[in-house]
Amino acid sequence: MKLNLSPTLLFRTPMFSFQSDLEACWEELKKAISVSSGDFYEAIKDVEAKDLSALPPKISFTIWKYFNRAKYRSTPYGTFASFSILSDAIKTHATTLIIDEEQIVHRFIDWPYRNQLMLDFDQTLKENGFLFSNSSFYATLDGIRYIACSEGIFELSEIGNDEFVMSILNACLKPIRVQDLILKLELDASQQSDLFNMLKDMHDLQLLFTDQDPNIIGEDYFKRIGEQKVETLPQYLIAERKVIDGGVDRSLFKSVPNLLQLLQKIIPKEERAALTTFIQRFSKKFEQREISLLVALDPEMGIGYDELEQSSESDDFVIQFNNKKDNKLSSDLKSGLKKSLSIERFEPGKTIFLNKLDLVLNEKPSPLPNSLSILLNVIDDLIIMDQIGGVTANALAGRFSMANATVENYCKEISAIEEQANADVLFFDVAYMVEATVDNINRRKLVYEQQLSILNYDTSANPLLLNDIQVSVRNGQVILRSKFLNKRLMPRMASAYNYTRSDLSVFRLLCDLQHQGIQSNLSLPLDGIFPELSYYPRLQYQNIILNAQKWRVEKTAFYPAKVQLSVDACRQYLTNIGVSDYFKAGLSDQTLCFALASDEDLTAFMQFMQKQTSIYLEEVILPKQHVVVDEQEKPYLTQFILGVTHDERIYNEAPAINVEAIKPVQQIFLPGSEWLYFEIFCHQQRADEILVNVIGSFIQAHGGEIKSWFFIRYNENGDHIRFRVNVKDVADNQVLSASFADYLSPYISNGLVSDFYLRAYKREIERYGSDLIEQAEVHFSIDSAFVLSIFPHQPDSFSKYKFCAAIVVQLQQDGVFEVEELRKVVKLASDSYNNEHHLDAADFKKLNQQYQSYRTSITATLDGSQQACFNQLVQSLVSLLQDKEPGRKFKLFMDLMHMHVNRLFDKNQRTHEMVMYYFLLKDLQRSKAIG
Repeated sequence: MKLNLSPTLLFRTPMFSFQSDLEACWEELKKAISVSSGDFYEAIKDVEAKDLSALPPKISFTIWKYFNRAKYRSTPYGTFASFSILSDAIKTHATTLIIDEEQIVHRFIDWPYRNQLMLDFDQTLKENGFLFSNSSFYATLDGIRYIACSEGIFELSEIGNDEFVMSILNACLKPIRVQDLILKLELDASQQSDLFNMLKDMHDLQLLFTDQDPNIIGEDYFKRIGEQKVETLPQYLIAERKVIDGGVDRSLFKSVPNLLQLLQKIIPKEERAALTTFIQRFSKKFEQREISLLVALDPEMGIGYDELEQSSESDDFVIQFNNKKDNKLSSDLKSGLKKSLSIERFEPGKTIFLNKLDLVLNEKPSPLPNSLSILLNVIDDLIIMDQIGGVTANALAGRFSMANATVENYCKEISAIEEQANADVLFFDVAYMVEATVDNINRRKLVYEQQLSILNYDTSANPLLLNDIQVSVRNGQVILRSKFLNKRLMPRMASAYNYTRSDLSVFRLLCDLQHQGIQSNLSLPLDGIFPELSYYPRLQYQNIILNAQKWRVEKTAFYPAKVQLSVDACRQYLTNIGVSDYFKAGLSDQTLCFALASDEDLTAFMQFMQKQTSIYLEEVILPKQHVVVDEQEKPYLTQFILGVTHDERIYNEAPAINVEAIKPVQQIFLPGSEWLYFEIFCHQQRADEILVNVIGSFIQAHGGEIKSWFFIRYNENGDHIRFRVNVKDVADNQVLSASFADYLSPYISNGLVSDFYLRAYKREIERYGSDLIEQAEVHFSIDSAFVLSIFPHQPDSFSKYKFCAAIVVQLQQDGVFEVEELRKVVKLASDSYNNEHHLDAADFKKLNQQYQSYRTSITATLDGSQQACFNQLVQSLVSLLQDKEPGRKFKLFMDLMHMHVNRLFDKNQRTHEMVMYYFLLKDLQRSKAIG
């Protein structure tokens, strides 16, 4: 994987140079404060620079904090920091970056103001405005269910079934003008009044949106509806500084690609617990089926997501335990690093170099996303990393697309890289809004080809619809597909919004899916791996600082006996524990920077400590050579956003949908119909005996009344056998059921069978296709008959593996697979099961030793009747697989072999399947080697 550094750099600078003086900046600082805190501004608006020293301590401290932020912190907020963008910024012979001191302030109406707008639906009707469906609607047994939002709380709403409502919703799946809707519905003039009343009701219920309703992506909402930016209205500001000249030295970044690939191999993949649970529950309930995403997330018809649907205030006590953070990531990382990195090596002032450690590397790591961001500072010849990773570089850049066309184009370039690397996969942005106070950061231009709008208006050319999205689980991964476009869908969010704040299940699932299958977190925080230490050293890779030094301090150190230390005593204490000349304290990006030599800063620091109990101080390094200056050569502490990309495919297209495979066919057979379905709950080790003595005897006695039959083993809600019988005449059902119960009765009486149920049979049409399901059921019967025929002879595991191998060899000899094609599919299957079982070098050594025993073992012989059953089984497989297109053939082969192995072994079936494929692959590789 070749990683490329984007030549375009976004960077952020604080309002003032870190060398600025408060008195000289006072009037500008007041203007910035007036926007961020009107109340505090009222208290200081008449204060002049010469009077600052006479202010009360509390006000002085607040001013100090604002000024500190304006010098040291580059996080965008009003005019306290600015963004800049420079194309072709990374140069072979770089010069200092020169920026305008003056900010360009892009002014937008503050998002919460939308709640004060009074929208007139009648005006929309009169002006022939656009209508757009809330695409979260879907039909239930007797109603229409959809997502609505009331006062920031999402809810699943439902109205009674109404064909007229449904026809309106379907007609408005793409924004449509009112008059065009009338034509589409073929209504005459006398019906328009009823339509308008219905439209108004549907708008009130949030089933419809108009073009006067907000959109969070695309053209600015307020500008789109003609709302003028009036100075008296609250403002959302994005400050920008233009770049005059210069660039950044390419050699500074030469170690970045190697660092990322190293981190990729040492940091364990972080699985989203909610997504893992969803996959497990989906697989249990829907197996291989593809269903509507909205139905899957329905708490009644589906499985929900992350227990969000069941949450209520009374559940808070219980839910806190469900939501406890999984510490597996830090535990795995700690165990991986402990051989080469231990706290005994954490010596004050001594840097630990990651590139000099003997690290345990994962040689099959999860792929990196096609684009990611690095937040970093350039200090002389060092790079200091603040954040590494994410699912797309657009997450940090997207918010600035509203203010600058160059940023918008840069974001589109990033999305194009992602899309071109993954042909036939459709990336889409998720338009979500609910928190008026923070939704400003979600406002952005459309930088992906498609967008999905959740409960907001959509201005894109072809909106993606929630009720069009289908979901399935394939090979342990969630797959989304657009039914209309027949393409795999991949969600992205070009926003830095913290999506875990949301309680909307579909939004949380889409955002979690961004992280599926990729390594999106490359940060390596020492304090996360080794928590609660009193000191952390620098962690560095070449010239890249991954972790600056940290020192833990307690409030009591500065307030012994609750009396504040003098400034000199404070300085002496910090010096004694080794604190750097400059240091910062605070959480995330809400930090303050202090100079050890400054009495004013240390006074402020002790005031800051009054509200702390224990806190970490982090080393701050100031540059000697300035990377970014303004025209007056005043230097700025700059945070760069470096984009990193690669063009390797990381997502496969959606499994092909066979038109023949989706023809209507009966899926569910209730008790009393042509299929009988029994569940027999028993211990795994008793199952084979019941299969032979009960099911075998029953089949032998009633063969004339049965078309076909088959069994499968299951462990959902307890180990059990699922036995299905296709009867010739439904009139025999009662007699057959009673007879089977008689055969089973002794086992129930003795407690060897714990439970026995008659169930409805639901065909796995999504797995096998409606065109093949009946043939598959006949095959299952042939497979079951062969397996049952060999049980009395109790063949060992090696013999069962060899039976499987013989089937596969025969498939190749009969022309179902070419030799190389067969090796490919077996290797894919083997790799998949090996990964599932997390095999390491020691495990492979054991498997190779066992393979030698397997090769020399004697296979159980088949008698004439058993051989006939085996031949019939092979021919059934040939018939099912022959002439199928490759993708479907591979999947069908793996599904049918999976079922065969399940029937052969009474326990640990997936592990046996892993061993079977491993041995089979070794056989195929060996035959290739010897020609």
